[in-house]
Amino acid sequence: MKKILCLYAHPNPQRSRANRKIVESLTPLANLSFRPLYELYPEFYIDVKREQQLLQEHDLIFFQHPFYWYSMPPLLKLWMDSVLEFDFAYGPKGRALVGKDFLLSITTGGPLDSYAPSGYNRFPLSAFFPPYEQTARLCGMQWHEPLVLHHSTRVSEDTLLQHAESVRQRLVQLSTGAQ
Repeated sequence: MKKILCLYAHPNPQRSRANRKIVESLTPLANLSFRPLYELYPEFYIDVKREQQLLQEHDLIFFQHPFYWYSMPPLLKLWMDSVLEFDFAYGPKGRALVGKDFLLSITTGGPLDSYAPSGYNRFPLSAFFPPYEQTARLCGMQWHEPLVLHHSTRVSEDTLLQHAESVRQRLVQLSTGAQ
């Protein structure tokens, strides 16, 4: 069974019903290491060597966060800029992540139809994924289709629980090789 590294980045986790439920659904996974970045690095000083060691020890890299100004929260971006160094994650000697799986799970505040040419975000949500996908590919990781919970602040409890379960199930599938 593949080891999963969950990088959870939420600037205000106590205010997020959706992300909290998703994260809670993952606790039964014995092969998952949970890294709440805002709790670990409240001053934004990242232990790069420790994070690189964890990346090397895991087979599936999983990001969970709210979609934050059409991207990732700032601490996760800093984590990527700091940890995914040249000759570690990419470059001539950068082979540490080659062959690992990458999965993104996000929550959005807006409904699905807001991510369309006629919606207030003007683009489909997939138009915002290339930086994630290209990072995964540059590092030699296998990109998997992201999991998205739209309108996360307004979904019903049942919808939220179903989504959390689908995230957990997808991680189980990827970690057991049942793609």
